[in-house]
Amino acid sequence: MFRRSTGVAIATLALAGCAGLAPKDPDLTPVNATAVLEMHEVSEGIADFPAFESTTLNYTRANMQRSETSIRGTSLISRLLDGETEVRIERLDKKLAWTLDAKNKRAVECPLKGCLGPTPRKPQTKNSAGDDKARDAVCRLKASNTVFTLTPTGQKRSINGFDAEQYDVKWLVTFKDNASHKSTSAISIDLWVTPVTPALKDAAALEKAYVSKHDDILDVDSDADLMGMLPPEVGRMISGYLSRNLSPADRANFLAGAKKLDKVKGQPILMNVKWSFFGAACSMDETMRDIGEKPLFTFTSEVKSHRMAPLHDSLFAPPKGYKITK
Repeated sequence: MFRRSTGVAIATLALAGCAGLAPKDPDLTPVNATAVLEMHEVSEGIADFPAFESTTLNYTRANMQRSETSIRGTSLISRLLDGETEVRIERLDKKLAWTLDAKNKRAVECPLKGCLGPTPRKPQTKNSAGDDKARDAVCRLKASNTVFTLTPTGQKRSINGFDAEQYDVKWLVTFKDNASHKSTSAISIDLWVTPVTPALKDAAALEKAYVSKHDDILDVDSDADLMGMLPPEVGRMISGYLSRNLSPADRANFLAGAKKLDKVKGQPILMNVKWSFFGAACSMDETMRDIGEKPLFTFTSEVKSHRMAPLHDSLFAPPKGYKITK
């Protein structure tokens, strides 16, 4: 469910209760149940993944979604990411997507497939001779041992109105290279979860239905299927860092270990992830020399709000008065 901030005030989507406050152009579109999820994420970044802080507000139904994302770079380089809130609407029933430009009252429309450049569901199985030579020139790692522990600490507290309990997660994977040198991937997670209420269950069901249909249309594999509770951005950073030394299949098998988090009963509300990688395999200890004992990255994902709400259908279309360009 960890899938963008601040956005449209809900009050503006509903009719005012008294005539004196009624909008000039009342919204007469139907009202339907909608899952509303607000997320806040902070990443310290890693090579090729600049540090950032973001807030995302997602409105989701089974065949449509509106995402409002605000992102702020937190390092010198990533400040180039700074910008206004991006609003994107996806309609699976129409197979269309719009990106809204509120400043210029413009909506850029494109086919759903044409907007994303999806990755094929089935990876290429045959490599060219050039690919084989490139791989032979790079030291390859293989997982040799995995230890995964998930321990309830007994600590409880309220987080953003959710009653949450804490779990301490440790995920250690030992890798060996062809010369039997070892390195260790150490992921530690401070995880807080809340019991799944009927409303949360309904919201999650809508979001899951949307993701499933979305990925079927685009013919892509869902990060959620692979990563379970672990935020997809974490998986992308780890996969990117190890891409030189692990084959795509080995990276997928490694990241699939995150599914063990699903043993936790409840919905994640707050997750603090730290990842370290150390050892002599493939001379990666030289790569880590400037980092020392510090983690490669830390990543925090927090649910600010997650609920069901009756919202107007107009939320999932470009506003009146917007110029649509294709």
